[in-house]
Amino acid sequence: MEDMYEILDEIYFNKLKGVLATVIHVEGSAYKKEGAAMFFKDDGTQVGLISAGCLEEDLAARIQNGFGQQTETIVYDMRGYNDLSWGEGSGCNGIIEVLVEPVDATYYEHLLKLKALLEKGIAVTFMKCLSTGSYLFLTEDGHYKFGSLRGESINIQECFRLRNGKNYLSMLKEEVYIHHYYPKPRLIIFGAGKDTIPLVSLAAQTGFTVTVSDWRPGLCNKRNFPNADVLVVGFPSTELIEERIKVSPHDFVLIVTHHFSKDAQLLAYLLDKNIRYLGVLGSSRRTKRLLGMELLPSNIRTPIGLSIAAEGPEEIAVSIVAELIQLKNQLMREKVHL
Repeated sequence: MEDMYEILDEIYFNKLKGVLATVIHVEGSAYKKEGAAMFFKDDGTQVGLISAGCLEEDLAARIQNGFGQQTETIVYDMRGYNDLSWGEGSGCNGIIEVLVEPVDATYYEHLLKLKALLEKGIAVTFMKCLSTGSYLFLTEDGHYKFGSLRGESINIQECFRLRNGKNYLSMLKEEVYIHHYYPKPRLIIFGAGKDTIPLVSLAAQTGFTVTVSDWRPGLCNKRNFPNADVLVVGFPSTELIEERIKVSPHDFVLIVTHHFSKDAQLLAYLLDKNIRYLGVLGSSRRTKRLLGMELLPSNIRTPIGLSIAAEGPEEIAVSIVAELIQLKNQLMREKVHL
């Protein structure tokens, strides 16, 4: 999950300014890769994670001693450490470059704008000149450009083709840090049974925006689903799906009502929709019966989840969310041409 989601929420709700640390380059083994971020508040507390514990304590001490009052880069070379020394076998055995920068009033406002665009479903690319500290946030359509760097001469398409991390930008003739921020993927779950509770909780913890829909208000409520972003109580219908939920090509959708006729209605509504993932709980034999078909359409996943011999709601939730994460990350890598 993007650390920046949590960081943006923290600075928005608490109106915080502090120091932002971001991994901008990795060579060799590292627990987290380019884009991992951490926010150091003025009171010394932290949000996010840039390693498995190899770097955080040292970085926090540096920041308390004044590091990060201006844009700076620190290089951690962990190649000389073995499992009995610093790093303690946690996977930090490479070279890790960390960009440290103060979040002042202007940068704070730009981060809030980033948050607003992501919440509207708009992807944003961040570019920072490593020699000057100037930066620019921009959208692929060019409609939004904001930051301390003048963007008139920036080739937007070239920026969007670059990978996350350090790149040489020919138009500026210098090295820049690039990161592509994508909106949180939305998971829509039809069905609010008890087995859905750990599924919603785990999906929310791993970076999904979760919508739960069910026709039973006694089940579909905040008491049962405190981690759900949206709760929609209603009978499966075209109006509910197209007006109140509005499925999109970017959505992951699960049908888990355990009610045969409701599942059949939902599948009838969703089958021809352009959806990233459409999964139906249960065996393929049951899903064939739901559709009245002997051959399942290629866009339906059933049974859902990775095959890990899962038993019980919690293990089944792990298998399902693992499959969703796998697909999400595959698509993200394709977007940034990795």
